[in-house]
Amino acid sequence: MSQEQRFDPLKEFQNIGEQVAKQIERGIRTVTSGSEQILLDMYQSDDQLVIRTQALDGLVKESIEISLESNLLTIALQTEAESSPTSARYFLQERRFGRLSRTLELAIPVKGNEARAKVESGSNLVITLPIDDSIYGNITVTPVE
Repeated sequence: MSQEQRFDPLKEFQNIGEQVAKQIERGIRTVTSGSEQILLDMYQSDDQLVIRTQALDGLVKESIEISLESNLLTIALQTEAESSPTSARYFLQERRFGRLSRTLELAIPVKGNEARAKVESGSNLVITLPIDDSIYGNITVTPVE
């Protein structure tokens, strides 16, 4: 005897729901995958705070804008894709280009007027900010009489 498969509408709805959920999840990952975010490392080296970005494909050096207001550092820049042949047919295109920005809160005081920025290896932005030790001072303790 052959086993006949029966149509189960509830099971079909469940399958459709799972497929829709997967597509929505894929779309959310695409939108939030850091396409508008600059990934970076921030560390202290000697008396400086160093911020080093990821390698930025197609970095337009003239577009780099860095500002420091209070303890908020903002980095904004533009990246552009290299030209591809007009006959190119992409099977996968994950790199994102365009306007990128990042604002971060600095946990330690810095001397903003002495900050320096440079592009290393053609695609890494490195910002150095001298740490402001002047706000840390010794407290004179007077003996109690």
